[in-house]
Amino acid sequence: MTELLLTGMIVQWLVIIGLIVAVLALGRQVGLLHTRLAPAGALVTASGPKVGEFAPRLNLPTLTGDTLEVGGQRSRALLILFVSPTCPLCKALVPAARAMARSERQRLDLAFASDGGDTTSHGRYVADMEIEAWPYVQSFELGMRFEVAKLPYAVLIDAAGVLRGKGLVNSREHLESLLESMDSGYATIQDYLNAEPPEGLAREAASSSASSTNQSRS
Repeated sequence: MTELLLTGMIVQWLVIIGLIVAVLALGRQVGLLHTRLAPAGALVTASGPKVGEFAPRLNLPTLTGDTLEVGGQRSRALLILFVSPTCPLCKALVPAARAMARSERQRLDLAFASDGGDTTSHGRYVADMEIEAWPYVQSFELGMRFEVAKLPYAVLIDAAGVLRGKGLVNSREHLESLLESMDSGYATIQDYLNAEPPEGLAREAASSSASSTNQSRS
């Protein structure tokens, strides 16, 4: 009886150790897969102004009675996040937009935009989301100019008034991809990943490949 119990315990421990090894191996494979996946940026739409073109110029009244200038020369880039008080994804994204605006405040201004509707409900939304520090506009015209069909949607206009990024967004990574578009000059992360390397890097890679081939032959 003692021998049977001992054998059963050994088998159980072997099974447990096997499961641990399998879990560790699976975790490693998941990690490798994650590193191989290309980063996903904002979902760029074909409608509306094209990235690289000058953005429409508008002067829009904010909820506080000030004016938001869209397009044209400005001291910093302008990120406009289109939201709605009835949009659950927007409510989840606003804190990320706030945090990014604070961390990038040296080069980026943030504004929120929505359609018309009840001004009172928009005012409550601004207070609930704690975005009183940033301009908030209600404008059908702004949404129509950028042909915003779904929310949350964002556009990034540089200090020269050029549209540098746009698209559907639902995470901070998507918002940051718009900044990457402005910094890199590519409309999307996918364009950047698919682009050919600069000529100098291409020559260096070709030289390295040729050197490796010659070493293998010798």
